[in-house]
Amino acid sequence: MAVTLRNVLDLEIMRKFKVIAGEKGLSKTISLVEILDFEFMTEGKKYREKIFDGDSIVLSSLMFAKDSPALLLDAVQQLHGFNVKCLAYKPVFFQGMPQEVIDFANQHDFVILEFGHDEYFEPIITSINELVEKDRSAGLTESLLEEMLMRKFSPEEADAARDSINPFLRPEGVAVCMKVDDVDEEDVREIIRRARPDSRLASKTYVGKCKDKLMIILSQDEQNPSRFKAQLDDVLIAYGLMDKTYTLGVSNMRHIKDGFDRMIHQAYWAEIVAELEKVKVHFYQNLGVYKLIISDIHSFSMVEYMENYLGPLFDDEEKDHELLHTAVEYILAKGDTLKTAEQLFCHKNTIRYRIGKLQEKLDPRSNEKEFYQNLAMAIKIYLLLKKNK
Repeated sequence: MAVTLRNVLDLEIMRKFKVIAGEKGLSKTISLVEILDFEFMTEGKKYREKIFDGDSIVLSSLMFAKDSPALLLDAVQQLHGFNVKCLAYKPVFFQGMPQEVIDFANQHDFVILEFGHDEYFEPIITSINELVEKDRSAGLTESLLEEMLMRKFSPEEADAARDSINPFLRPEGVAVCMKVDDVDEEDVREIIRRARPDSRLASKTYVGKCKDKLMIILSQDEQNPSRFKAQLDDVLIAYGLMDKTYTLGVSNMRHIKDGFDRMIHQAYWAEIVAELEKVKVHFYQNLGVYKLIISDIHSFSMVEYMENYLGPLFDDEEKDHELLHTAVEYILAKGDTLKTAEQLFCHKNTIRYRIGKLQEKLDPRSNEKEFYQNLAMAIKIYLLLKKNK
C-alpha cells in the first residue's frame, strides 16, 4: 500500500488546496512531509541534499525567495532532483508562481499546491503523518490476513496477530468478510482510508483489506447474535457501505483467543461460497461439504482429484467448453435440471442429454447418485480454486 498525493488532497485539512501545476503527478506516492524555509538561502548543494530525504511533500512559505523571485525556479528544479514529489506553498510572499516554474513542474509532473486559506503547518504535518502511518499499518495487517488464509497459525502466532490487528478487542468475536459489487482492491483501500469510525466503535472492531474484500472483526463481551448484527450495521454506516450491494461471509462466533486465524479463514471462504451460490450472506456453519474442501484446499491430493476427474473437460474445446459450463451450473443448481436449463437458457431435455454425456465422458462406471457426488466434489474444488486465484 502507498499514500498518493491525491489521497493527501482528500484530507479534510487539505480540501481547499489548489493544484497550481503538475496535476499528472497526483498519482505519485509519498512517505513523509518536509519543510522548506531558509535552505535555498544557504550556499552548497550538498547541504540541501542532506536536508531533504525525498519521496515527500514539502511545505513552504517561500520566504527564502521573497527578495529574489528568480530563486523559485532553481528551488523547484533542485527539489525535483532530490526526489521530492510536491511543493505546497503558503501564498504569503507570492500570490502565484512564475510561468517558468509552472512550465517546469508540468513538464516533469512535479506537483505544486497552493494553500487554500490560513492552514498551519503543524496540523497539516500531523494529518499527513497519521495517514502515512495508518497506511503502513494497514499494509502490514493486510499481509497478515492473507497469510492466515494460506496456513494454520500456532496459538502464539494467532495471539500475536490479534494483538497486532487490535489489542483492545473484546473476548467474544465473529469475523465478517465483505465483497462490495464493482469495487476493486484500490477502491477497498479508499473505503478504509476515508472512514472515520468513532473511538467507541474502533476499540472493539477491526476493518481491513483482504485481497479485494473487506475483513471485518466484531467483538463483544458475550456471544449475542443481535448485538453483533447491530455492531455490523454501525460499521457499515461508518464506512459508507450501508447502501452498497455486497455479499457477506460470516465465521462461527467464538472466544477470540481461541483460533483467531480460524475466524478469518472461515469468513473469507464463506464469502467465496456466497458469491458462487449467488446469495447475499453465507454462514460458515452452513457450508456443508465445502467445509471439508476448504480445510485442505491447497493440498496436492485435493487439486489432483479435481484435475484428474475434470481433465477431459479441460481438454474439450467444443462449443467453448459447453460441457464444463453445464457441469458447473448443474452443481450450483444442486442437481436440479430445470434450474440448470433456466440458467443456461436451454431446454431441460438438452441439459439431460449433456448430463448423460458428462457421465459417459467422466465417470461411466458409476451410477447416477455416485456420479453426482463425484462431480459435485470436483466442481466445488474447481470453483473455489478459480475464485481464489
